[in-house]
Amino acid sequence: MIRRTTVAEFLIRRGLPADWRFGSPLGRVAARIYRQTYGREPGTALRFINGRFRRVMAYRPDETHVLTAAWDRYGCTAGSRPAPVSRPRPADTAWRGSGDSMRWLPTGGPLRSHP
Repeated sequence: MIRRTTVAEFLIRRGLPADWRFGSPLGRVAARIYRQTYGREPGTALRFINGRFRRVMAYRPDETHVLTAAWDRYGCTAGSRPAPVSRPRPADTAWRGSGDSMRWLPTGGPLRSHP
């Protein structure tokens, strides 16, 4: 049986963590290059990721040039890209309860009548 190489295994060989944040985009670039080169979908393999088996793109030893081409096109520049901007959380100015009306506690503010 031929051992297929996934993007995560390719990254490990490059000295990066398998869960490198640019791994998924690198895999999409590799799949696109594979489709352009061979005119069909890349093979798949089952790998245990985040607690379950998932189908991932996998490449035969004679197809790993696709991963190298994807690295040359995308991977070597990914580290120089800025990190994604995290959006600030909205100010918490409203209700701080659990959503359960039976556990409502009055505040120190003025009482209002029920609508």
